[in-house]
Amino acid sequence: MLLAGFAGRAEDEIMVGRTAAGQIKVEVGFDILGLPVSPFPNISRYATSEVGFHSIVSDDAADDFFQPSPAADFRLILQSKEAGVEVWNDHGSGYMTNGESFYVGQAPFDTHPIWNIVSGLAGQSYSLTLVIRDLNGIYTDSTPFTVSFTPVAPAVLNIRDNGDGTVTVEFHGTPQLDYVVQIASTPGPGALWTSVSTNNAGDTGTWSITESTAGHTARFYRAVTP
Repeated sequence: MLLAGFAGRAEDEIMVGRTAAGQIKVEVGFDILGLPVSPFPNISRYATSEVGFHSIVSDDAADDFFQPSPAADFRLILQSKEAGVEVWNDHGSGYMTNGESFYVGQAPFDTHPIWNIVSGLAGQSYSLTLVIRDLNGIYTDSTPFTVSFTPVAPAVLNIRDNGDGTVTVEFHGTPQLDYVVQIASTPGPGALWTSVSTNNAGDTGTWSITESTAGHTARFYRAVTP
């Protein structure tokens, strides 16, 4: 028996602070982030709201990165976006347009727009360029920064009995993405999943594992992103 699945990665952060000179500073905690199949009923294709903007909670003088004043009033401004990727406005009524602002507010904040790949191919990245602005003028605008996403479809698997007391499980996922293969003896909400290997899907998006069937009445498999 077998089961394919997808599990979202832990929250990836975009940290917001200020420099000693009074400019808003942004640090993006990822290069290209995979977006899962949309979990939202009215949003198609690939989407997540896990990627958030967080005001920093401690100073890092060595990095010239300091906590912002609660007197500042922040907005996220969309400067440009590549075809195929969108970010929803702060009302949830539609996509942001270039030059439009998204409410962030005063520090401390933890703000999560919905990022949405509406058309695109797995393994290709789609980027948006943004700035953060203080409407109260305490700080100057951040340097423009880019966030990039790629579609991540659930890993599809196929199982083959080798006829020698082993089975080979073949996976097909997103090229170049790392996946963790997990096993369980029963499916469902109460299943206990155990990680057995971490594999890179490579240029073709495929990889496989071979396991003994000895001592296993049933075995369930899935591949999740770490």
